[in-house]
Amino acid sequence: MNIGSLNQRALLLANTLTPDGGGGFSDNWEAFASVWVAVEPIGGTDAFGPDRLEARVRHKLTLRRRTDMAAGQRAQIGARLFRIHTVIDEGPQAALMTLLCEELP
Repeated sequence: MNIGSLNQRALLLANTLTPDGGGGFSDNWEAFASVWVAVEPIGGTDAFGPDRLEARVRHKLTLRRRTDMAAGQRAQIGARLFRIHTVIDEGPQAALMTLLCEELP
């Protein structure tokens, strides 16, 4: 894959905990970068959730190599939201990196 195939704009999101005023914390997802990505579906499964069947679709997102990516972060492309499960970084000589993700409903 080459850099020219990165044709979709994505926001990269990190989870920050904010005090909820009651002694606890609430999740807050904040964008820390806007990048170009290529999205490729790689598989899917059906899972039984409470009172319904849920389809889980896995994707591979390719982007320019960054040093601030980690599993557990998210990527947002338009209204689509992806949970990042694995970051594949081939090192400083690589121009691109791969994120293995699951699309959230």
